[in-house]
Amino acid sequence: MALIEISILEFALSILTIVGLIIFLIAQIKRKDLLYWLFAYTMLTFGYVTNQIRMFFIIFEVISFLFFTLAAICLFIASLIEYFQTFLNKDAIKRSNINKVIILALIGDILTFGIINFILLLLIISLIMLIRIYLKKKTLTHAFLCLSNAAAIFSIICNILINLSVEGAQEINISADIFLTTILMLTGIVALVEEKITESERRYKEAYARSTFYKDLVAHDINNILQNIQSSSELLAFSLKDSNNLQRVSELTNLIEDQVKRGANLVSNVRTISEIEETEIELKPIEIFDYLNKAIKYTIKGFQDKNINIKIEPTMENVVVKANELILDVFENILINAVKYNENDSIEIMIKFSKVEKGGKNYYKLEFIDNGIGISEKMKERIFMRVYRKDKSVSGMGLGLSLVKKIIEKYEGYIWVEDKVKGEPSEGSNFIIILPELLNH
Repeated sequence: MALIEISILEFALSILTIVGLIIFLIAQIKRKDLLYWLFAYTMLTFGYVTNQIRMFFIIFEVISFLFFTLAAICLFIASLIEYFQTFLNKDAIKRSNINKVIILALIGDILTFGIINFILLLLIISLIMLIRIYLKKKTLTHAFLCLSNAAAIFSIICNILINLSVEGAQEINISADIFLTTILMLTGIVALVEEKITESERRYKEAYARSTFYKDLVAHDINNILQNIQSSSELLAFSLKDSNNLQRVSELTNLIEDQVKRGANLVSNVRTISEIEETEIELKPIEIFDYLNKAIKYTIKGFQDKNINIKIEPTMENVVVKANELILDVFENILINAVKYNENDSIEIMIKFSKVEKGGKNYYKLEFIDNGIGISEKMKERIFMRVYRKDKSVSGMGLGLSLVKKIIEKYEGYIWVEDKVKGEPSEGSNFIIILPELLNH
């Protein structure tokens, strides 16, 4: 092949490599796991570009060879690090120690085998590791990385044949390099496509989880509302038998009306929660004790067959946080659980209020201390998790508290549970909520 034709092909190869590097860089922004591969691709690109300049300055032939060597080393390091992460589960902090060992080993190998043989050895080892990684992860990106590594091995073999003055080796080598850079460019494109597919799958799973959450949320809160209506209806039917209970009848009808309104508000709140998932909704200043007193009222009237004593200390005014009407569900869920999971004849709930500082920020702290059955250590975290139950007849506090946690987090607050008496879960629970203090409202 004429020298001019080879020069044109090498120039086209340089341009193709630069385009491929840009695509790979875009892919790496989306996929952080390609960082080390990007280093290898960058060294390879510099190698091809400086190799093109060698026609004008002979020193660049040595520089390009150095870049090709660095590309092989980076590719080997990238393969080894991913191999460690995939099969040996090494912590990212230990990577620096791994790199030190690799560098020392590589220097020794260069002195022992010579540069060309050393590069070939690195690429063969990298290919073996990549094949195993692909068999484990089975992603199209890793399949293309295997292909590019194999093409690099073929290119090195062609260089060895060129050094041995084998006829036609240079033309084959250029073809191998074009194939290599094309595969690397396709690897970047495939990585981007895979990332979009993975993102779509993640969004689908999140959407499915949200729809299930809303379904269970409605079922959970509607159950509480219906329980209050049923209790009030039974008492109302009993009170109607006595004409002297008109005041009592009026209170019960008002309670039923309130619960119906709550049902309507629940539908609106579900829409609000769905908006919380996807956008930042506008919150507003909320006076805590107004909603806390409403929750106490609903709880006591909803369990009129139980002896419930709820105290707040100290009571304060103008305690304002940035929240919305869903804070009523937060308080009511905690209070209802304190009543439902209590086997004492007298149900005692103490709500303590104070101010605390966390991370240089002022918070209002609410403690809901009950004398119920308590929560074991292993359940203290699980009760705030989203629980899916195959047995729909099984009841529990997990769903309501997962909702509570989600709402509190949107208020930039925190919720957790402790023992009423430290180390004695059976003595009762202490649910703690802290919400940021709203200043200048």
